[in-house]
Amino acid sequence: MTTDRGVRAITFDFWNTLIAESRSADHRTQRWATALDRAGHQLEPERFEAAIGAMWQWFLGEWEANRVVTAERASDYFVQAAGLPQDATLRSDMVQALHDGFDPSQMELAPGIGDALERLKSAGLRVGIICDVGVSPSTTLRRYLEHHGLLRHFDHWSFSDEVGCYKPDQRIFAHAIGGLGMGSPAEMAHIGDLRRTDVAGAREAGWLALRYSGLHDDVSDGAEGDVVVAHHADLSSVLGL
Repeated sequence: MTTDRGVRAITFDFWNTLIAESRSADHRTQRWATALDRAGHQLEPERFEAAIGAMWQWFLGEWEANRVVTAERASDYFVQAAGLPQDATLRSDMVQALHDGFDPSQMELAPGIGDALERLKSAGLRVGIICDVGVSPSTTLRRYLEHHGLLRHFDHWSFSDEVGCYKPDQRIFAHAIGGLGMGSPAEMAHIGDLRRTDVAGAREAGWLALRYSGLHDDVSDGAEGDVVVAHHADLSSVLGL
């Protein structure tokens, strides 16, 4: 399908749109286990895993309630869930592990994303990111993009930990349209994998809503995208460039 909307700027979701969620071992939690040992807390594996699971369930609740999570809040919640006393040194080590993040060389890029971004930029489009950050901050995500040579393609970034809200909150879409120097929602497109956040947020903003299914095909309830894109190579034709 080709759209004749006259799109002049496009924003990308981050996880499962630009880069796949890590399927390798989570080095952050491995670092947490090391920090706990160093602080003298010998948690049984079951207790450690239970606290990690509780932390992620808490994060999902905060995400859906549009309460922004930071590395500090996530670390504090884990410590509380594990029944441990507050420890400033332990907290600092845990936060640093989240800031260091994953090994970017082990990450999987969305197929064809580099070439697609090159074509969009060559066609004169402004390109941005609208991202719901997890427990590792936007500075870490920028480093992932830099490692893979993608950061240079983006003109503006709207990360939840910097804007102060998650998609589909319209403030983050307003931040993006302003930062990209666009005046009309009709000129905007957003592509992401999730119906609840990416599709719903773009639709409410009056943007062209593109759902990307190449890394994660969201079959949950919710509005469908105006166009479903299975490969980033199709973006230029979908946008009529």
